[in-house]
Amino acid sequence: MKKITTDILIIGSGGAGLRLAIELFEKGKKNILIVGDCKFRDAHTRMAQGGVNAPFSNMENEKDSPLVHALDTFLEGQNIGNPNIIERLTNNAKDAINDLVDMGAQFHREPNGKISQRYFGAQTYRRTIFKGDATGHEILRVLSDRVEKLKIPNIDKLYIMKLLVKDNNIYGAIGIKNNELVLIEASIVVLATGGHSNLYTRSSSRLSENFGEGTALAFREGAVLGDMEMLQFHPTGLVFPEEKAGELVTEAVRGEGGILTNRLGERFMKKYSPERMELSTRDVVARSNYLEIIAGRGTKRGAVYLDISSRPKKYILERLPEMYKMLKKYNNIDISKEKMEIAPTAHYAMGGIRVDEKTNETAINDLYAVGECTVGVHGANRLGGNSLAEVVVFGKLVGRYLAGKKIKAKVMPKSLVNDFEAKLDKEILKNGKLDAQKMIFDARNIMWEHAGIVRNEKQLKAGLKKLDQLREKIAKQGLSNAKTKFETLVQKTRLASVLDLGELVIRGAIERKESRGAHFRDDFPKKSNSYLKNFFFQRKNGKVTVVAKPVPSPSATLKKGLKEFEKTHNYTHLE
Repeated sequence: MKKITTDILIIGSGGAGLRLAIELFEKGKKNILIVGDCKFRDAHTRMAQGGVNAPFSNMENEKDSPLVHALDTFLEGQNIGNPNIIERLTNNAKDAINDLVDMGAQFHREPNGKISQRYFGAQTYRRTIFKGDATGHEILRVLSDRVEKLKIPNIDKLYIMKLLVKDNNIYGAIGIKNNELVLIEASIVVLATGGHSNLYTRSSSRLSENFGEGTALAFREGAVLGDMEMLQFHPTGLVFPEEKAGELVTEAVRGEGGILTNRLGERFMKKYSPERMELSTRDVVARSNYLEIIAGRGTKRGAVYLDISSRPKKYILERLPEMYKMLKKYNNIDISKEKMEIAPTAHYAMGGIRVDEKTNETAINDLYAVGECTVGVHGANRLGGNSLAEVVVFGKLVGRYLAGKKIKAKVMPKSLVNDFEAKLDKEILKNGKLDAQKMIFDARNIMWEHAGIVRNEKQLKAGLKKLDQLREKIAKQGLSNAKTKFETLVQKTRLASVLDLGELVIRGAIERKESRGAHFRDDFPKKSNSYLKNFFFQRKNGKVTVVAKPVPSPSATLKKGLKEFEKTHNYTHLE
């Protein structure tokens, strides 16, 4: 086993991991290492198309502020986000964007030279900064450029399959690159591993990512997970061709004036959200699309229409160039003249690893987490543009905190590696009968059918039973090995993640006997004040426990703002 030693190991080479590494390096912490399971510069951050939120108030007659941004985030998250973490995000968003500009980010600008801002759903003001419809790509570009300029050590295509934890202390991780196992000893480990939307058959993620492996690895070692029932379904994913089904049509299309219609030509959002229409929250729009489709008012492909053809082609090519090219290439349509067929797709995990409000440390000593793998910011519904804000804000803040932390050298307990090697030979690499990829596919189908956009107790319990039956089948027959050791270990680790996290999503959905944000139960269709709480899961001695805790109390500033906001807030700009 190849051995590497570092002070700080950052697992994940997307926006959160890179921004954190840059902050550490520039503040003097040089003995760090970034590892990612994808090719460098090709992390999932580049897929975030529409924009990044920060309250600049650059557009005419708009008076945005960190407080209004926090209010939008907390209220549209249906009051179960952590208000203290939310304020950390909104108070630091402008500085995070200015940092990106200083690094060379080329965001769209107005004729007066100010950075442009567009509407995304449920925003009081135009807050979303963008570069066409390739904002994530631009952010990843400038961060990658900076990492390379600073010569920060990084290893790509290295898949982490084990966190090394003993007596609640982290000592590093074990991964595999090509077919060689790699032991990385580290005093501090940071997870920046993204979400778990690929627990579902139809997902906006690429098939190689977002299975939640980092979240699941941390959970098995003692980390606490929260709000696992909160999985956002984006309203607008492609429905054809099959290999592209679920791929995202950015919210920016609606932000720039796109409208939704059903097969009958009806602009149906008038029925579901007459004030906000297409710019309602993602949970409302996704559910509206779903209800139109199952009511028989969808297309033959099981979709509804999204239409931006009212905008001039020149405008579309300037603001939505990637969407124009994608729909032309895969659907053979010109969106300046023709409608798009779209349907909801699993998109974003609001739930994840619980972290300390001030430091982002997990329940495991010296293990930190940042970005989509964490819980706290988004509550029951993430606002478009807040995901990219989260990764650059908390990447910087956690990097700054760790840069000021004294690093204590650790001695790796030999038993950690010995136990893993023994298990590797006797269990993990044991050749069985079942194809792991097929088992992943089956588990994702169970999640789509039983824990999707609309849920109820009968379906959820049936889904939980099917996952248990799948586990039993695997335990009896075993998993066959792939052609290479790398493929074998990735597939088997990924399958364990899908089964573990899928179970928690369903169990959380059963516990929350109400409808709130992205979590909609047709047997409990209303929101209940008795569920103004978060559900947290932890595994101890092989047993999973769930604990409900009240949402942390907002600060005095936020409390005052909430009272005023509820009196005066309206959405006339969407009428």
